[in-house]
Amino acid sequence: MLAAVFAGDRRVWRVAAICAVPLVALTAFYCLRPRFYYTGTDSVEDVSYLVSTPAQVALCASHLELPAQTAFVRLRVSSPTRARPPLHLVLRVGARTIRSYLPPLQAPADRITNADFAIPQTPASPQASPASLCVSSDSTVSWAGTPLSKPGESAPTLQGSRLAARLAIWYLPPSGSRLSYVQRAGQIFDRAALFRPGIVDAWTYPLLLFAVLPAIALLAVRCLALAVAGRARRMGAWLFALAAVNACCWALITPVFQGPDEVDHFAYVQSLVERGEGPSHDPASPLQRWSGAENRALEDSSFFTDHQVGDTKAPWLSSQQRKYSSEVARLHPRANDGGGYTTSATHGPLYYLALAPAYLLTRHGSVFAQLTLMRITSALLGALVVLFTFLLARELAPRRPWLAVLAALLVAFEPMYGFISGIVTNDVGVNAGAAALELLLIRMLRRGITIPWGALTGALLIALPIVKGTGLSLYPVAGLVFAATLWRRHSRSDVAAWVALVLGAVAVAELSAHVLSIVQPISSAAGSAAISSNASAVSEALHHIPSYLAYLWQALFPRLPFMPRYFPPPPGFVLSTDPGFVIFVERGWAAFGWYDVFFPKWAYVVIFLSIVLTVPLAAWAARREWSWVRRHWLEALAIVAMPVAVVMGFEAAYYTPHPRAVIAEFGRYAFPAIGPLAVLVVGALHALGRRRMLPVAVGLLVAMIALSYASQLLTLSTFYA
Repeated sequence: MLAAVFAGDRRVWRVAAICAVPLVALTAFYCLRPRFYYTGTDSVEDVSYLVSTPAQVALCASHLELPAQTAFVRLRVSSPTRARPPLHLVLRVGARTIRSYLPPLQAPADRITNADFAIPQTPASPQASPASLCVSSDSTVSWAGTPLSKPGESAPTLQGSRLAARLAIWYLPPSGSRLSYVQRAGQIFDRAALFRPGIVDAWTYPLLLFAVLPAIALLAVRCLALAVAGRARRMGAWLFALAAVNACCWALITPVFQGPDEVDHFAYVQSLVERGEGPSHDPASPLQRWSGAENRALEDSSFFTDHQVGDTKAPWLSSQQRKYSSEVARLHPRANDGGGYTTSATHGPLYYLALAPAYLLTRHGSVFAQLTLMRITSALLGALVVLFTFLLARELAPRRPWLAVLAALLVAFEPMYGFISGIVTNDVGVNAGAAALELLLIRMLRRGITIPWGALTGALLIALPIVKGTGLSLYPVAGLVFAATLWRRHSRSDVAAWVALVLGAVAVAELSAHVLSIVQPISSAAGSAAISSNASAVSEALHHIPSYLAYLWQALFPRLPFMPRYFPPPPGFVLSTDPGFVIFVERGWAAFGWYDVFFPKWAYVVIFLSIVLTVPLAAWAARREWSWVRRHWLEALAIVAMPVAVVMGFEAAYYTPHPRAVIAEFGRYAFPAIGPLAVLVVGALHALGRRRMLPVAVGLLVAMIALSYASQLLTLSTFYA
């Protein structure tokens, strides 16, 4: 059995074992180290200091759940000066009234402090007790919370008036309490299972962490070992399966609706199925942005007060899930009364139609069951990119299949790619379509054009911007590949294949204009709306090319002294002053949830140095493998041009001639070129020589797998610990 499991080249297994030991030890340290923790929160962000209270005027909040073993109640306060006044708390738990007092203190420069009110420690049972509180001060202060469009059922009151806001409240254990994640594992797993489909329970998460994820890590190394040994049969299917399982784990680990704009992408699918058309692309539409069913799920899972800020937590109490179930049973919120304008409305319906069967299968289940199955469907689409990357690398190096396996596995375990593939977002669709198009373009360069592959290429060219307009960035590369193919092969026998390419494009154009436009008119005329929209988005860049090039430079490299500043210099960590570090390192590698879960800075420094090192290695590799580069210079040029075109495309869409207040771009926008990027990384390893590159390649793969696993642990612990 051991021989079957640890099959393939022994060198791969030896290096993998050596590299895995310190990484496993680091992961164990992370899980075993005692650390500060909350006993609970009310799942409200401190977005702003929105409620100002005069002296001796009480601000009150009701419908609270005071967790077991709580010894402090924390609020966050902003004072007009650095002298914070005395603060008072009155906490009511059942028939019991608890009073707590905080003396004045000197606040830091930003005048923001935690107000930690001591209370008698609550017992270990029950899990939580109903409570309410009132806070006041001896002079004017402001309290942190989240503004809302209208008062909710838990709205705080000030002098009897209900406020359109929620207060941010944290609950703390006794002073000095420290527990490791291992000690709290049972609680973490129980919390993670809330607001999930019925089949998901607390047992799901230890199964994922201790069985499924280690198993796919082992199988990934086994795939590489077999490929190095020359046994690469059915390797594409294995790689697809590994990537799909990894993304499905992300789908179950990421809290509901905590992916970027996932609420609106879900609403698009629901509108397609329930109403027969996508959401309105008119911002003034009278329709609701979300259906009653989705809105109820968002409200009861605290979405409106808990996303995009890292120190708040998802709902942790089973009573909150029971409340949602009882309200759904009582109110029967409708699923077909949405369809208003959303951030996803400008996109065509192709990706969302692919998810519609998942919604239909769970149509009579909860919103959370629908979302989970849609995420799993999205994970399968994301895994296609791994398969296409494998095939792309095989086209370039058919006699060395282990290079293709390595490239595919690097994509499969890239943490942000796995996270994005495990949520509902049309980025997954455009990534899959772009990877397929890139494979077809390289195949065309190497083998020439044929009728079936030409028709498929033409169809993809039109379908890609319908999925998402960023797909247009590959058009210049496609044009160059077509010209190079005609230059290489221009016999009469190829005419039929080129006609097939045009017919494939026309067929999708007609489908878009006469069929897809029924469900979403913006996709009519072969994605002409998408092309027009993106042409409009980049028009500023086209009309201000020198300024755009300076903007592009600053998005990638440190600003030169003579350049006007386009990006704000974030305070703090020195590399964070570089927008390229923020966009492509932090946001491109490990920024989970709604971009609010990050690794410590040292992890990003290691990633950054690895990326920087790749550039000279790639240049040296090209020199060492110059005979291959000389024979395949067109293919090499195309592989380099693909990520360049994608980055230039989305940076042109975000270009502004004026300085930005915030960095708007995200690293995931480069994922349409993640396959070619992985191929370039594998190619750079040739700088070490063909004999010495294998150990480094294995170490790189093990490090990527470990980073992916650590990312899933980080996400789980950040939201639920």
